[in-house]
Amino acid sequence: MQLSLEKLEHLSAYFNDRYVPKNLPGYSILVNQLDKDIYYYENGLIDVKGNRPLKRDSIFRIYSMTKPITSISIMMLLEQGKLNITDEVEKFIPEWSELSVYQSGSFESLVTEPLKRKMTIKDLLMHRSGLTYDFEETSFVQKIYLKEEIKIARSKEKLSADEYIKKLADIPLAFSPGEFFNYSISTDILGFIIERISNMSLEEYFKKNIFEPLEMEDTFFQIPKEKIDRLANCYIYDQTNDKYIVEDDFEKSSYIEKPSCYSGGGGLLSTIDDYMKFCNLLQNKGSLNNKNIIGSRTAEFMMSNHLEKDVDLYDIAKGKWGTNIGKGVGFSLGGSVILDPIKNMSLISKDSFSWGGAASTLFWVDPIEKISVVFMTQMLGNPLSQEIRADLRNLVYQALI
Repeated sequence: MQLSLEKLEHLSAYFNDRYVPKNLPGYSILVNQLDKDIYYYENGLIDVKGNRPLKRDSIFRIYSMTKPITSISIMMLLEQGKLNITDEVEKFIPEWSELSVYQSGSFESLVTEPLKRKMTIKDLLMHRSGLTYDFEETSFVQKIYLKEEIKIARSKEKLSADEYIKKLADIPLAFSPGEFFNYSISTDILGFIIERISNMSLEEYFKKNIFEPLEMEDTFFQIPKEKIDRLANCYIYDQTNDKYIVEDDFEKSSYIEKPSCYSGGGGLLSTIDDYMKFCNLLQNKGSLNNKNIIGSRTAEFMMSNHLEKDVDLYDIAKGKWGTNIGKGVGFSLGGSVILDPIKNMSLISKDSFSWGGAASTLFWVDPIEKISVVFMTQMLGNPLSQEIRADLRNLVYQALI
């Protein structure tokens, strides 16, 4: 089936009326089918006070859309025989040889128990490690992360990877590895492991092995000075006053300075065209423009559902993925996978691979209809984030004829 350009116009008309500028200062969307960009639309601003318009080459914080890039990097190391996904994490992080699991208690008197089994690389890839985020209110362990300032992604405290690893060695896991799905710093830990195995910084590894071969010239952890004027402001929604305010101003952005550690879970900046190159790599199972990044079987393996039979995220996830949005959704080695579009109440195809970022960005790769979509905006704490993503999917697929 082919996408109708005329019907795709419904998407921009709806978004302009529904979300801009009340909920989003601006957005852009790029739709690709059969390796051809067939629809691009932009509207609004990347800087409300400065009246800077959003453009096709605007640079965005992609946050957790960094994660699949880290997963691809792990798959490359797998192909080189430098790790197996069944390897225990302590093989690469010996500091974690005596991890424990939180059972009860407070900061002053934690009660812990031994792990039922060791944490593996696959647990990290699937967010089943027992780790958490400082903002995931799913366990008392989250409060320990807040107290100990375990932030990692563009953190204010500027800790190194080894310093984070050392701190985490003394913090219990929220559950024993493999028991649940809990969104977490797991992918950041994978980034630290990539650095230890490769003897390169994550920035160098990504640049050499992914960004340069794919000609992703506007994707990086630290923005070059000559590109700062293209960086979008990042906004955050103030629900008390029902408005958005600047969270990170482009001229004073933390992305101008080199981070003390590189966040494989959420540290990258990118453009809509650069990220579409990465999506096309996924769509073509590891190769793009005659350049092979990973093998086709490896790419398929990474993007396949790895949950147990007849289980979806609704069944095993803590937090928001344990609610209705997790129905009919599985998880791969780096992103969500649609298991049942009917159960998910979505027009999207089965087996579509997807993930989003904290600032309301989104991508997906549909292997059945050969559709790839990238959506860019910059709004943290968006109360309509899930609504926006559901609308995006349905408004793209209503255009199939």
